[in-house]
Amino acid sequence: MKNIRIISVIALLVAGINASVAAELRADSSDLKLYDIRVAVDESARKLAIDIDLDIDRFKVGSERELIFTPMVFAADGSDSLALEPVTVAGRNRWYHYLRDGVLDVEGNDIFRAGKPVHAKVTRNIDLEPWMEHSTVEMRVESANCCDKAVLMPGDTQAQNVLLAEINTGAPMLDAPFVFAPPVDAAPVIKSIEGSAFITFVVNRTELKPDYMVNRRELGKIINSIDFVRKDPDATITGVHIKGFASPEGPYDNNVRLAQGRTETLRRYVRDLYSFADTTITSSYEPEDWQGLRNYITDSMQFAISHRPEIIRLIDSDFAPDLKDNTIKQRYPEDYAIILKEIYPWLRHSDYKVTYSIKTYTSLAEIKHAYATDPSRLRTVDFYTLAQSYPIGSNEYREVFETAVETYPDDPMLNLNAANIDMESGNLEAAQSHLLKAGNTPQANYARGVLAAKRSDYAEATRRFTMAKDGGMAEAEPCLERIEAIKAYNPVKYRITPIKKKRDNTK
Repeated sequence: MKNIRIISVIALLVAGINASVAAELRADSSDLKLYDIRVAVDESARKLAIDIDLDIDRFKVGSERELIFTPMVFAADGSDSLALEPVTVAGRNRWYHYLRDGVLDVEGNDIFRAGKPVHAKVTRNIDLEPWMEHSTVEMRVESANCCDKAVLMPGDTQAQNVLLAEINTGAPMLDAPFVFAPPVDAAPVIKSIEGSAFITFVVNRTELKPDYMVNRRELGKIINSIDFVRKDPDATITGVHIKGFASPEGPYDNNVRLAQGRTETLRRYVRDLYSFADTTITSSYEPEDWQGLRNYITDSMQFAISHRPEIIRLIDSDFAPDLKDNTIKQRYPEDYAIILKEIYPWLRHSDYKVTYSIKTYTSLAEIKHAYATDPSRLRTVDFYTLAQSYPIGSNEYREVFETAVETYPDDPMLNLNAANIDMESGNLEAAQSHLLKAGNTPQANYARGVLAAKRSDYAEATRRFTMAKDGGMAEAEPCLERIEAIKAYNPVKYRITPIKKKRDNTK
């Protein structure tokens, strides 16, 4: 963010002038002043501008002498410095000497005649180097004549210059604590196994023959899924549901009979095999799987069907089921032959879903074991409990929250906690993504305020912290106070009392 810091110093008192030089100048040192200096720091553009305004009329300089003002920037740690182009205030004879020699016509030579009612306004623009972010702005003042070496008029800094200001662009940061929210959902974990079994029945019959065609293999899909859960000591089957489908060929009423009868036969077979209660194993049916046909026509390019768009439009039409099937058969007989042979058999299937609950883990050891083997068995509160067993901010601590939000990607509280972890590690983009799913609780708005502050968007940070405060979060109030202090932060400490300021105070 563009951050322009402007320093305005209206006057400069130059003190400590060498006594002999002062005598030669025939002027009191307190009369040597700068009228104005303006320093602008643009951190985003990496630029530093220093504007100087000398009140020439205030300088009384010997006819053969001149005063040389050189703006300088010094690193606070003394590691570097930079002298900018000087400004010269010349006495009468010195100024005419420069005039005769053509020096005044050379671009970049800022030379002014003392005692004239003018202001010498000059600007120095330089690149803002890293060392300048913690530096001082100083003025070197020297006296010279035509023949002798310039004499330094000592100032109060270590380099014998006049100190104007100290620069520190490092604005204070918001040191806001991260607030982690414990999950509120402690319900058992519900999991499921789903699949499709292609059970074959004798044409137009509903009796199930386990050894007919490939039925033993297809029944094994359902049985193996149920046995997988039954063998798990932490799992309890809560329901088994079977949904039967028939293909669209043939009269619709007969397909209703077949789909209903075959599904009920399969349900009873599985019920009796495990002695399930009727309330545990349930079923439903769909007489003709038109959606399945549409999916095959749309997505399965291995079938050489020539009129896909036209057939899809018929499937999506409001025609009665029998009319749809007959229309496809009559209009596109070659395509229908492929559908009848290659696709319809796949629409005669039974989808099954085995639902089961995972036991509630009551000890940290159980939670750690489940985390190591299958984190999806843990409740949201279990992840939080596990995280608290590690030092805050440790790799294990962060990993648990990251795994938790991977397991429950839409859980608001886990996304909030993951955002805090991201901000702690400096990953602000990931934090923003998680906060999109963190809800609108006071804790979520507080976290959004922290994120905005880290991005130096203090207007948004103030808005979010205010919402959090209004929602009852005590942590938000000191953050609002801190932001106001950050916004009011001045990167420059003035080390001189401006003349104009003195005049303004007397008005």
